Amino acid sequence: MLQPVAATRPAACTVLIVEDEYIIANDLRLLLLEAGYGVLGIADSVTEARQQLAQQCPDMVLLDIYLRGNETGIDLAGTLAEEGIPFIYLSANDSPSVLEAVNATQPSGYIVKPFREKDVLTALEIGRYRHAHRVEVQLREEKILQIALSEVLAQSQPWPEKLLQVAHLLQTPIGFDLMAVRYEHGDDVFTYRYYRTGFDEYQTLDQEAFLRLLNLSAAHLPELQIVTNELFKAPRCYSQEAYAVLCRQHPLLQSIAKTLRMESALVMPVAIGQDSRFILAFFSRQPDAYRARHLALLDRLEQPVALTLARTLAFEEVARLSEQLRQENSYLQEEVKTTANFEEIIGTSPALLRVFNHVSQVASTDTTVLILGETGTGKELFARAIHNLSARRDKILVKLNCAALPASLIESELFGHEKGAFTGAYDRRIGKFELARGGTIFLDEIGELPPELQAKLLRVLQEKEIERLGSNTPIKTDVRVLVATNRELEKEVSAGRFRMDLYFRLAVFPLTLPPLRERASDIPALASYFAQKAARNIGRAFKGIAPEALAELAAYSWPGNIRELENIIEQSTIVGDGQWPLELGRSLVNSLFQPESTRANAAAGVMGTGPKPAQPPKDLLDVKQIQQETEREYILSILVKTNGRVRGSGGAAELLNLKPTTLEYRMEKLGIRKTITSSGPEA
Repeated sequence: MLQPVAATRPAACTVLIVEDEYIIANDLRLLLLEAGYGVLGIADSVTEARQQLAQQCPDMVLLDIYLRGNETGIDLAGTLAEEGIPFIYLSANDSPSVLEAVNATQPSGYIVKPFREKDVLTALEIGRYRHAHRVEVQLREEKILQIALSEVLAQSQPWPEKLLQVAHLLQTPIGFDLMAVRYEHGDDVFTYRYYRTGFDEYQTLDQEAFLRLLNLSAAHLPELQIVTNELFKAPRCYSQEAYAVLCRQHPLLQSIAKTLRMESALVMPVAIGQDSRFILAFFSRQPDAYRARHLALLDRLEQPVALTLARTLAFEEVARLSEQLRQENSYLQEEVKTTANFEEIIGTSPALLRVFNHVSQVASTDTTVLILGETGTGKELFARAIHNLSARRDKILVKLNCAALPASLIESELFGHEKGAFTGAYDRRIGKFELARGGTIFLDEIGELPPELQAKLLRVLQEKEIERLGSNTPIKTDVRVLVATNRELEKEVSAGRFRMDLYFRLAVFPLTLPPLRERASDIPALASYFAQKAARNIGRAFKGIAPEALAELAAYSWPGNIRELENIIEQSTIVGDGQWPLELGRSLVNSLFQPESTRANAAAGVMGTGPKPAQPPKDLLDVKQIQQETEREYILSILVKTNGRVRGSGGAAELLNLKPTTLEYRMEKLGIRKTITSSGPEA
């Protein structure tokens, strides 16, 4: 009767018998051998069964419920389920409570004692089929889960929203009350947390919200970082006992576990490349919520999820760099249109040379500089000079006037925004801090920054990271910050309009620019420069400025400083029409061109007819000579500082941001020799 069944039995099917009654166990052994099964052994206790399982893995286990020792077959069933080994119960106990515990372990069958041979063989056949079917269903469900995770992670939406969908997908196979996702890429680290508040309902917690939930302050962040590093360092299931041991080692973790009532955890790092990884961490209020099968599931999902994450992050980086390049190009095009207020800093007055010295001292550092001065003193020009003399000169200098934008738009301009962050945010946009990565950002009129944005700027300066509007993802910044204002920030702080902590964070190196009235000796050079520039722009010849005009320029107080001087010169160039002296709205007499009669005489002289052209008055200042003297004095001051050294690191060419050959040509043209005397280079 058994022969037909035995003939169809695969020889590789092996069985472990766990039964404490020897006669029943031996009868089962003989029955199975006759039917073609392989019997790995007989165990009469859970301890002995586990020892045999450690040495060999059977295809099926026949398992009695009550065995020798303190543990039952139901206890062993948990181990078998974790290792994916199917089992069939053997028992004469039909107690409802026992049957309920048996069903909870999801056996592949149940044989009631006393049993017939046919009952055993049929149960084994059905059990093997059910197990194979269960494995097939499990693989199919895992494949569906893998595809769903890959699709969600590949979506072009903010990471908090994507990871929230991941939380929904993993709730069924894993189960959790709190899920934490940590991303590490070099020095960039960010963490998202999803706290279960209802059936498939979650609260997204950023760092601040998580601390509030735990009644902790920002002072606990370093300790929280240590605990996190310890918890997330390797794949592991933390059952109630293991989690309690970890909590005893870290009091802060114990406090968190007590507050949230968490009793078990599951951690799975997912490596992405050589220096990046995602870490999935699940926490449950159930004492033994996580077992080896959960870790095995995450392990099987690791490779496809890692490939999807790597591809998604690569696409995002390409998109970010493309958007940054587009904005840089757009920004630089605007710079070309609007930059030409000054092409160089002009002047040799002692007050200006002191500023030059301070600029050369601070430029090579990454120190935040607060540029102070009245309106029109050239704060933006000095910011550009600091950038051009720094190690960041090859990167972009990004400028933002805090007074030129409404308060509602400044945050978006500074930090960027995600698509849909507010009405009208149709696309993602990177902000000025992100655009200036590796370079310098210049915030003009910082005193106009609204109070709520002062706090956010302070956090950016302290944490070296930003967050786009509509996103909880921190973005590390590598930006040097230069700020400027014409306000007296100390008074603003006293009046409560400017944060004291932000003021001290910005005023690391204050740089005060002198007003034009304190550098009157620079007015002739500046006036001549602006006059030549204005004449060139409108296509007129320029011969110089009359002494009486310069005298009046020098006598004026210039409340608008250099910007006002440039406007006056440009105005006189436009309306002068070559006539002088010229009456202007501010009663400044400018003579930018020689009289019409002089130009007519000059033309006649060239043609060989009429009298010789009249020579310009001897007291007419030559703009070219003034510019040369200004340039000569400035180069000499730099050469004195470098002890006459032109080339190499710290040489005059580097300080002047010129090629050594260009500087040597200018020195030769201006009559400056390299010979060093006790007082500096020879003129």
